[in-house]
Amino acid sequence: MNNDKSMYDLEVAPNYMLCGVLLPNGKVKQFDAFGPSKSLKPKDIKKIKKLINKNRFVGFNSMNYDDPVLTYMLSGEPCDEIYHLSKALIEEGLRRWDAYEAIGMKNAVNSIDLIEVAPNSASLKLYGARVHSKKIQDLPHSAHKMLTRKEAKEIAEYNINDLMVTRDIYDKLIGQLELRAKMGKQYGIDLMSKSDPQIAEAIIKHELAKVNVKVKRSKGQPVYYKAPKPVKFMSDDLNMLVRRIEATEILLSKSGSPVIPKWLKDEIVTIGDTNYNIQLGGLHSMEKSMVVIPKKGETLGNVDVASYYPSLIVELGLYPKLLTEAFIGIFNEIKTTRLKAKAEGNKVVADSLKIVLNGSFGKFGSGYSFLYSPNLLLQTTLTGQLYLLMLIEKLESKGFKVVSSNTDGVEILYKTKDQKKLEKIVGKWEKKTKMVMEYGKYNALYARDVNNYIAVYDGYVKAKGAYCDPELPENILKKNSEYPIVFKAIRDHLLNGVPFDYTLRECNDVAQFCSSRAVTGGGLYGTEKFPNTPEYNKYVLERKTINRKQNKALEKRNADFQKDLVLASDKTRYLGKTVRWYYSQKGKAIYYKKSGNKVPKSDGCKPMMELSKKIPKDLDYAKYNELCQKHLRELGV
Repeated sequence: MNNDKSMYDLEVAPNYMLCGVLLPNGKVKQFDAFGPSKSLKPKDIKKIKKLINKNRFVGFNSMNYDDPVLTYMLSGEPCDEIYHLSKALIEEGLRRWDAYEAIGMKNAVNSIDLIEVAPNSASLKLYGARVHSKKIQDLPHSAHKMLTRKEAKEIAEYNINDLMVTRDIYDKLIGQLELRAKMGKQYGIDLMSKSDPQIAEAIIKHELAKVNVKVKRSKGQPVYYKAPKPVKFMSDDLNMLVRRIEATEILLSKSGSPVIPKWLKDEIVTIGDTNYNIQLGGLHSMEKSMVVIPKKGETLGNVDVASYYPSLIVELGLYPKLLTEAFIGIFNEIKTTRLKAKAEGNKVVADSLKIVLNGSFGKFGSGYSFLYSPNLLLQTTLTGQLYLLMLIEKLESKGFKVVSSNTDGVEILYKTKDQKKLEKIVGKWEKKTKMVMEYGKYNALYARDVNNYIAVYDGYVKAKGAYCDPELPENILKKNSEYPIVFKAIRDHLLNGVPFDYTLRECNDVAQFCSSRAVTGGGLYGTEKFPNTPEYNKYVLERKTINRKQNKALEKRNADFQKDLVLASDKTRYLGKTVRWYYSQKGKAIYYKKSGNKVPKSDGCKPMMELSKKIPKDLDYAKYNELCQKHLRELGV
């Protein structure tokens, strides 16, 4: 996919509207109108339409907001009418399809919406912080305020920054967008603004239509688990556990997903020296601060099931009832093609079909999807966990020490000379369950718990959870940036024995020392305690003496007051609803503007809403070294 896309973003106030476009060559074009009765100039409307036809627009939350609003702008409507539509979409819950019906128009933009492609739903500003955008900035004036020309100019400058942040996010999603473009071409479907589960739905629906199966959404009802014939343990206690699970009615959540009963959540299964817990998502061992380093003559290996849940669905013959058995044929073909592509090194095909398999599985627990099948979800996940427990029980009975297990595999410590014995046990398990295992070996395993660990191989590490490399393309948008340099220092230390201080002081990228997070209601910085002004105390008292409905109205009326409040003290700085900071030798804490509570982990920090080019002179290296030591202790070292 060529980088020929234009970023776009809108700003709307009662007397001002603006369409900003960041062109592929880096130039910004802005088209605006000032005054309640003013509309975009006819020549500007022509220019915008020409840009839309030349380079497809890319936005953030653009399907639900920017597309319908810009469509209305392009019809020549004035600012006050555009403002009413904008307000209805943002505050009154107006759906985009209802918006198009209300204005009597069809979508004139059809942008690519990054909010659907980006993982783990977050705001534009928070994603910007995760990808280290240069500047993180809140809207400088209320969206409901009649602006002066000076304030409108400030909004236009803010718009440019939002366009730059959108471009930063787009650049990090190029790989996912290229996959969507290729898959869309293969299936003849526009997948560019779809999440992974939405892609799965679209493709499965497309394939079902080929065999004349109409999609219907089933209704949820409590389900029961029935263990397949291969589920059988040596232990009477484990066989009794299976029977108890089968006798338990599994209720559904409001969204339609099965809810594991409390007794099963609390059940601890002990095999050998390791404890395990059964959850809906998968089996979890319960280690804490564990270090496993094989001695001479020992091997620390892992065996993982290839495409575990999709394989179970096919082998167990599971399918959403309303979609008939045709679903199994389609699902199996996708799984087989994906594994073949993976074996041949065809990453594009393998990755795209993995999206379909994992995405569709995720929809089995959603009552809003035509793929909804709580029984299928339950049968798959519980069977997968029981199968793994069967393998663990057999391995332990033959002298192998299973040190950890998570969802689709196990980590085993054993004598190297017993490799053939291990493969024989695993082979029998594969024959019984019809699953296929993949083998690997570690040099060492350091685990805070089953979901947060570092596995050391020859020359590289595999890290999960808190210790993963947040800068990798597959990780950078998934979680908040939390001083990435600390976890790099830990990985370098465990792999090559590099001292923490060396890694810390060799880094010249200030973003690696930064943390970021969303702060509900906005963050304040600059005093040792929350600012105590008469204006604020009056505001808090008023909030405490009225009911919840009135309180919401009060907050709305005082939107501008709250932002201006922070200026009451020249020592206090309003940071916005997304904050970014580094630890400083002269740092303080950040506070929630509404409650006055301290933002977690912000003690001793200094805001960096705009990234500096150099490492600050007051950066507290000792604090980062201390954090390295703390996390290393949590790993059990």
